[in-house]
Amino acid sequence: MPCLSGQFNPAIGVLINAGVLLPGSAPTASAGGSTLTPYVGLMDSGASATCISPAIVQALNLRPIGMRPMSSAHHTAPVNVYQVDLVILFGSQGYVVSGLQVVEFSAPQNSPFQVLIGRDIICRGTFAMGFDGHFTFAL
Repeated sequence: MPCLSGQFNPAIGVLINAGVLLPGSAPTASAGGSTLTPYVGLMDSGASATCISPAIVQALNLRPIGMRPMSSAHHTAPVNVYQVDLVILFGSQGYVVSGLQVVEFSAPQNSPFQVLIGRDIICRGTFAMGFDGHFTFAL
């Protein structure tokens, strides 16, 4: 079971590295190979689905497979849904989730992250964070 642990800034949250790839292309990149561009992801237990920024959509030239409503504290709006291969990086190894449906979100300006890792991934393993600024995530 791959595991990450470390420190986090409570003002931002737990940040990890994740690769986002075209569907079906993860097997050759799962070990962090040269075709994998790591993006910073925020572990977001408030997000039911994993989300990617418009910059990732553009970089991969993704085409939407549909739309779904996304709700926030302020409103509900329709957003694009994409199918990707997601690679959670555990050092030089990767945990591949193939054919994952993700939604597009508008990252805050100057955001340190381009991916929100939602409960669709978090609940596949164990995630703990403490008031002392330490976290553990295992899949």
